[in-house]
Amino acid sequence: MRLSELNTGEKGVIVKVLGHGGFRKRIVEMGFIKGKTVEVLLNAPLRDPIKYKVMGYEISLRRQEAEMIEIISEQEAKEQAVQPDYHEGLGENMHLGEDELKQLALGKRRTINVALVGNPNCGKTSLFNIASGSHEHVGNYSGVTVDAKEGYFDFQGYHFRVVDLPGTYSLSAYSPEEIYVRRHIINETPDIVINVVDSSNLERNLYLTTQLIDMNVRMVIALNMYDELEASGNMLDYVKLSQLFGVPMLPTVSRSGKGIEQLFHVIINIYEGCDFLDHKGRIR
Repeated sequence: MRLSELNTGEKGVIVKVLGHGGFRKRIVEMGFIKGKTVEVLLNAPLRDPIKYKVMGYEISLRRQEAEMIEIISEQEAKEQAVQPDYHEGLGENMHLGEDELKQLALGKRRTINVALVGNPNCGKTSLFNIASGSHEHVGNYSGVTVDAKEGYFDFQGYHFRVVDLPGTYSLSAYSPEEIYVRRHIINETPDIVINVVDSSNLERNLYLTTQLIDMNVRMVIALNMYDELEASGNMLDYVKLSQLFGVPMLPTVSRSGKGIEQLFHVIINIYEGCDFLDHKGRIR
């Protein structure tokens, strides 16, 4: 549920903060951090603003901002806590402490929503298939992905929901594909965007990458078809390029699955707020 759904006097534990860029940074700096308990102090008669108490501070948010914060209610936490998977044998009148509520919220938020974005024919759907185990049709012509496809899989204790978006060359609002991809990123606010790039045609593919960077989305770049780049005799210092763009880049080969596991390790690090580079500037 969303923070805006709580009534005056109710409490919840923050699961995740949606949104991108400056908005997300500002909300987190206010104290709306995953695992923290937040209480509704006052709902204004005209719906806005709503006064909350979090980390000992009283903060007012617009309802539209509160809708971007996902929570687990105390009642929901209590109902989950009496299930055998959580606390077997606890009575109905038990009281959960801050640490217990935090652990329940952290367990609930181990679902990572991922969006695959890339040019047509960059191997995006092949990466989707090998990651999710799905068997979607893959072709070598433009527009094979005419609608979004969803896949689910578990990895390293996380549940991934992967959405394969239509192939597009840009995020301008001209074609149906461009509009669809832009709206999905803005409205669905995926936790991580995988920008799948054809390594053998960087100049064309990186135009879309720069537009994604301008949208301030959390992103990792899959340098796909990297075997074709190497076979051509060319070399790419993707570590340096990653530092220049400020976005992690990893070579992948969707046909064989090379680099896919490391890609999702980096996604988990980004999701948890860790740095993706070690002290020598290499991808971790």
